[in-house]
Amino acid sequence: MMDTKKDFEFEELIICGCCKQKFNETEFVPKELSCKHCFCLQCVKTTMLKGLEVYCINCWKRTELDEQSPETLRTQKSILSLIRHLANVKVNKSVDKERKGENCHTHGMPFSFWCYNCQQLLCRACGTQSDHMGHSIKSNNDARDHLISEVQVETIAIAKLMSEIQNLFGHKRQFLLRVLDACNTLKTQIELELNSGWTQNTNDLLQTNEALNSIKPSNLRTDDLYDLQLYLNRLEQVKQKVQNKYSEQFAHGQLEDIISSTNLLDFGMIKQSLSSLQSMALESCKSADLANPNTHIFFLANYCTAQLFTRYVLPKHVTQLVNGPEFGKNSPGNSSTTQYTTSLSSISSNEPVLITSQSSPPPAILNSVPSIRNVNTFPMFYFNIEVNGTSFGRLVIETRPDVAPKMSKNFEVLTVGDTNGCSYKGCSIFQCWDGESVITGDFELNNGRGG
Repeated sequence: MMDTKKDFEFEELIICGCCKQKFNETEFVPKELSCKHCFCLQCVKTTMLKGLEVYCINCWKRTELDEQSPETLRTQKSILSLIRHLANVKVNKSVDKERKGENCHTHGMPFSFWCYNCQQLLCRACGTQSDHMGHSIKSNNDARDHLISEVQVETIAIAKLMSEIQNLFGHKRQFLLRVLDACNTLKTQIELELNSGWTQNTNDLLQTNEALNSIKPSNLRTDDLYDLQLYLNRLEQVKQKVQNKYSEQFAHGQLEDIISSTNLLDFGMIKQSLSSLQSMALESCKSADLANPNTHIFFLANYCTAQLFTRYVLPKHVTQLVNGPEFGKNSPGNSSTTQYTTSLSSISSNEPVLITSQSSPPPAILNSVPSIRNVNTFPMFYFNIEVNGTSFGRLVIETRPDVAPKMSKNFEVLTVGDTNGCSYKGCSIFQCWDGESVITGDFELNNGRGG
């Protein structure tokens, strides 16, 4: 009785109060007037429309159209949604009635079995028909217990999968944080290399200019052969230094051009590319087109691969990556008395590069030649410095675990922070000596002289 009353109340909501037709989305579209009463579009056009005004037949209030058609009135979409919902409710109710029936409509026998394949209730006669031959059929009680156990198993499995997904997502987050830390460390190292490299190059050029200024033709005594020979030896030493510096920078330029390739490189490709680039001038090497959106990813990957290549494959005493005769054609100020060749074709992942020389340079020159890549293998930490709340710059500190392992470990813990929350964050800097020490974190005297 209650269901019938509720259905009647719902029916009153989904029919037009004028023509008593059920609302729909085509002809009898529910339109709302300014008085909030709803009527179908057909009745609004034929019955209630007077010129450019619509009069409600319930309260006789006027709704102005402002030179617009009745179709522009607001459509009551909630009524259309209610109509669709009621249709689904009626269908579900009919299905539930069939399911809750105790007897089979075909054979008049009670439903006492459950077919797992068809997922429906069966009577004894339905189970013997050909439609269910070979199917898994059990009694209602057994099927109920089996389905409950399966539901529990699936629920536990889903919960376990969700937990695994959460753990995997946590691992992924930790991995991305490691990648971010690696990128920040790489950025710090590159910034440090930019600053120190430029300073080192400037100092080398200044030293070379000073050496050249000390050897002027006006200071030479043409009648003293010993002085002439001494000046000539000095010039050869200076030239050898410049020649080694140029060869190093030339090799760097070739390696950087290879890194700028849009192809993903490995050690073998780098060695092959270096061998093919030996006979090319640095000016002829063209970088890759950086307009490609994926180029920066390849570029960074190739840079990291090249760093590993120069650290683990090439020996640290390598100074050149160009052949003697071909490099002599491209290098300025070439002298036939001293040439170096590099056998790149003999490079493998397990054996070092073979360096041969036609004439040995002075020992002092040989010892002063830097490696092709001075890769820092010691931990480096950076601190963002603020002055009066404004970002001032970044301080980079390198530790030496090989010299002071305990101090390096303590410094690392205080830098990244420990479980107790103790760290250098927020400390004031009292003294800073370039290349030597930084005094900070004084909590006793607050002047850099306490603990």
